[in-house]
Amino acid sequence: MNMKTTVAQRAIFWVWFPLALSFTLMMLESPVTNAVLARFAEPSLQIAGFGVALGLSLLIESPVIMLLATAIALVNGRESFFAVLRFVLTLMISLTLLTALIAFTPLYGLIALSLLGLPERVAEVGRVAMQAMLLWTAAIGWRRFLQGVLVRYGGARFVSWGTAIRLGSIIAVGMALLGWNRLSGAVVGACVVMVGVIVEAIVATLFALPILRERVLSHPEGGAPLTQRAIWKFHLPLAGTTLLTLLVHPLTAAALARLPQPELAIAAWQVVFGSLLAVRSWGFALQEASVAVLQQGTPPRELLRFTHKVALGTTLALGLLAFTPLASLFTERLLALRSELSAPVRSGLQLCLLLPALTAYGSYLRGALIYRKRTAQVYRGMALNLAVNALGLAAGVWFARMLGGATAEASLLVGTAAFQLATGVEALYLALQKPNRPPQIS
Repeated sequence: MNMKTTVAQRAIFWVWFPLALSFTLMMLESPVTNAVLARFAEPSLQIAGFGVALGLSLLIESPVIMLLATAIALVNGRESFFAVLRFVLTLMISLTLLTALIAFTPLYGLIALSLLGLPERVAEVGRVAMQAMLLWTAAIGWRRFLQGVLVRYGGARFVSWGTAIRLGSIIAVGMALLGWNRLSGAVVGACVVMVGVIVEAIVATLFALPILRERVLSHPEGGAPLTQRAIWKFHLPLAGTTLLTLLVHPLTAAALARLPQPELAIAAWQVVFGSLLAVRSWGFALQEASVAVLQQGTPPRELLRFTHKVALGTTLALGLLAFTPLASLFTERLLALRSELSAPVRSGLQLCLLLPALTAYGSYLRGALIYRKRTAQVYRGMALNLAVNALGLAAGVWFARMLGGATAEASLLVGTAAFQLATGVEALYLALQKPNRPPQIS
């Protein structure tokens, strides 16, 4: 490796690492919360119910997740900042009203029972948890917007610090509510994640204020103003991509609800999905890192070389967790799962060995396309992902019923196989779009 390559790899690392650390700390929220819920009465029911509330809340918040990438790409000074701010506030208010409409009206029963076919006990536990998460989307939208500003102006390290503070608050509140023992496990889970996102939103605001004063609000822009229509045109495909991504969670829950041992299988999926997020987070960070380093003029081949390293490292990490004695240590000691739940969780982790590498390559490819402002192709890739996943789940449920699989492990095989197949098909589609080719100008 020559000196030029070494310098480029180092530069990519220092853009990527704070984001990856922030993603990891954020994704640790799920296993930490599951570890708290596992110590309540009826842990499978509480974890499954909280998973339903979280899955629906994630769907509602999907339009705000990509605000980080939108802020990185579009905020260039005072006028563009206020234009994007107006857009962010519109999303926050609209999606909070949508959360209230679902959580506090009969619409929830229509979705959870009629559409998803969830067991009635799981659905009812999930409703109360979702009501406690009313402000979840608003808090996340605000902090993702300001995190994008921080990354855009060289403050990526503050994103990591904010997420570390968030994780600390989650642990503290979770242990306090566990000791108090006056609320159900699912409601405790909802309170824990709500406190976490509110704390991080406050911290992101405090970190962003000096940068806003010194480098954004004091920098007037020339040229045509950034319009709301232009922001929607850029952001909508990204929001659609996230929506399609997060539809996977309730879709999988709906499939598992139609297989044997649905309560146990849904609870195991919630733990597997959450635990994999922590491992995959190093790959997720490549999307925003790719946009940022390509803006800085980094050669695409160097970024791809770095992506290979992340793919290999995360695959090895999951292999160690899933196929060594660390698996029992993680599920039974750290998460405190009972034997009937820990066995399918270990099996699910082993079945997902390809997922970290697929995540890394998919994130790199999406980042390259976002940098080229070819977000429509990102959206189409995720639509393909969802279609393949839905077909895979439908086929898996049919085969499982035909073959008579009666265990939670067999049910998880359906979910994990469909998930990985869809992720791989999406990555292949994105690669075929030649993401490092500039868009055609008409």
